Amino acid sequence: MRNPVQITIPQPCHEKWTEMTPTNKGRFCASCQKKVIDFTKVSDREIAQALKTNDKVCGRLYPSQLSRNLVIPKEKSTIWSAIAATIISFITIGCNNNKTQQKPTVVQTDSIQVKKTEPQIEKQSPKIKITVKNSNGIIEDATVINTTKNIRTSKNENGVYEIEASKNDVIEITCVFNETKQFTVTNNEDITIEMIFAPTPDIGEVKISTIDE
Repeated sequence: MRNPVQITIPQPCHEKWTEMTPTNKGRFCASCQKKVIDFTKVSDREIAQALKTNDKVCGRLYPSQLSRNLVIPKEKSTIWSAIAATIISFITIGCNNNKTQQKPTVVQTDSIQVKKTEPQIEKQSPKIKITVKNSNGIIEDATVINTTKNIRTSKNENGVYEIEASKNDVIEITCVFNETKQFTVTNNEDITIEMIFAPTPDIGEVKISTIDE
């Protein structure tokens, strides 16, 4: 079992974000001559992936994203998925071969009872509706992420976001100028999330550490 991972910015930079040059995933600091990645709107998995490929990254994060365990859902093994697909293919081929080798049976049609089959209804994944707001009212520019299933959405109707979720899934909600909120799904009832205005995000070199349990 992996130990929890946390990130920190030991020495925050005092350069102004608004004065930096915009880039693809953040901004460029002319003073430090470094690219600063904006992590304020991404999931914990994306943060971990960025730090995995480069251990010296300057980033911009909300205080609520720092000094806490990153929530990174497990990925299914692609190797085992490939093996399972191969086994299923062999089984399917074997069944088809058996069917082709069987001799056809001649029966009288007037003695056959036709059994009506009901059309199969595709089972839909459970979804929950999340209303996002703060002290100023409804929020329509948030991003709702199911970190367990790695699903995200920003589509909403008057601040009501619908997302696929099962019991014990971890839902993360991010929004500019608001602290990131996380909660665990306990049932499929609709829920209202009250966001809190966040302090100014910290900017600086990001450090990653493993917490021993």
